[in-house]
Amino acid sequence: MRILNLIFLSLFFIQCSSDDNSNNNNNNDPNDPNPTNLPKLVAFEVGPNGTNVQYEYNDNDLLEVWTETTQPGVGFEITTAYNDELNPNVWYYVDSDGVSDQKGFFYDFQGRVFRYLDAQDDVTLIYDNDTVLFEGIIDEVADVSGSMTLNAAGKVTRFNGPNQYLTFDYDTSGNMIALNQYDNNDNLINNYSFTYDNKNNPFYGQFDTLYLVRTIDLFWDFSNINFTGFSGYVYPYNPNNMTAILLDGMTMVNYLIGYDNDDYPAVISEAVSGNSYQWDIIYITE
Repeated sequence: MRILNLIFLSLFFIQCSSDDNSNNNNNNDPNDPNPTNLPKLVAFEVGPNGTNVQYEYNDNDLLEVWTETTQPGVGFEITTAYNDELNPNVWYYVDSDGVSDQKGFFYDFQGRVFRYLDAQDDVTLIYDNDTVLFEGIIDEVADVSGSMTLNAAGKVTRFNGPNQYLTFDYDTSGNMIALNQYDNNDNLINNYSFTYDNKNNPFYGQFDTLYLVRTIDLFWDFSNINFTGFSGYVYPYNPNNMTAILLDGMTMVNYLIGYDNDDYPAVISEAVSGNSYQWDIIYITE
């Protein structure tokens, strides 16, 4: 059973607005891997069918405890421990069935993850200028290897997996706006594109040193969109809020956002396949 990766996919929602991203009001430099102006901190997310998510932060406003309940008595909790440099070094996981695991992260002298492991993973990262190689065990599959190409901002522009490769495009704010999936014969399989508003993503700015780890976890065996720009802390690396997902130019999902007085998302309605789902976001107030 996949534990620490699958639970990050359980909170799967996005948001939409009629705003475009031409006037980004995010004060963070999208090229800064350690943004100083963290968004408002999310305390709770209340979702459909009894889903409730609670977040707790340490004295440095870094996410420490993530507790998610999908129905009474069913859920999980993740606790993050940080090292002296305030980088995550262990994720502790336990669910309502008593299943537990922990994921450890090891850093080089430049503050980059060079190895991570848990019960199903043991992955080594090797840095070579704008290329990052990875190899090891992923999801209990042995002898996996691949590589990532980075742009000047440190964003992955190409991901070479075992049986395919992906390319990524970004806007000037650093939002992922396109994901192209190819087989190893350069045949395009799928073209995904994403649109955004021009408001702050409240989840952006956490787990920044784990960007490449999360990218490997989500894309090494990519088959469909299993992340979103506003899916909590699953992949918190887009400065703005995603408003739509398109596949080969056709809209798959639209999302409508209601904002609070500070222009942060407060109510998100997801419209997909004729159904609509609502999430309410509650922020920490001083």
